[in-house]
Amino acid sequence: MKQRKPLSVPIFITVYACVIAACVLLDQLTKHFIEIAVNNHGGKINIIGEWLTLVWTVNTGATGGLFSTFDGRNWLFFIMTLVGLPAFGFMLWRSRTRSVWGQIAFAFVTGGTIGNAIDRLFMPSPDGKFFGGGVRDFVRVEGFFGIFNIADSFLVVGVILAILSILFFDYDSLLKTLLNDRKQRQAAGDACNGNTDGNTDAEPTSQTNADLQSDDALTADEQANEHNGADKTESDDETD
Repeated sequence: MKQRKPLSVPIFITVYACVIAACVLLDQLTKHFIEIAVNNHGGKINIIGEWLTLVWTVNTGATGGLFSTFDGRNWLFFIMTLVGLPAFGFMLWRSRTRSVWGQIAFAFVTGGTIGNAIDRLFMPSPDGKFFGGGVRDFVRVEGFFGIFNIADSFLVVGVILAILSILFFDYDSLLKTLLNDRKQRQAAGDACNGNTDGNTDAEPTSQTNADLQSDDALTADEQANEHNGADKTESDDETD
């Protein structure tokens, strides 16, 4: 498996710092301006009929309202953010030598996490708890659970790209590793078969050489016997 040439460290940091910043900025700007637009249009804007609409809500849970009734959700989200951001940063750095898709994936996940964390940290909290601000959501798709925002979209797309990278796109992806192992096993099997065939071909040759040596030995014995017979005949003649 051929390892791709990575970007230099300064270029890598600059590019993906800009990507993450763009994700956060786009998330915060859309939340701000769509809140104003929705309120000016009676609380709802139809984009594609009733299938895709813009509404406005403040979600105190995770994506789709998950954990919204859990009492310890504020600290849960804070710990998830505190642990998640360094982990995503490490995976982004790790993907530097693997695939561009992996880099984009973890940059999206990092940007989406920061975007929602800003809401939880700075949005006014009804109960005044730490990290208790709600997340501003505004996109509603008919048949899709819950209402989401741009940060959620970056998170979902990033996770999908990360899975695809690990499975297919990375130079050491699972699929490429399995195919490479299969090729090595086939090559080892072909080599073994070649050696077996070579040994099979060599055995008759060895047997033939042994037969020839045996025939030579018999010929030598016959010649010796004939010579001894001739000597015996001469001796009998002299005796007579």
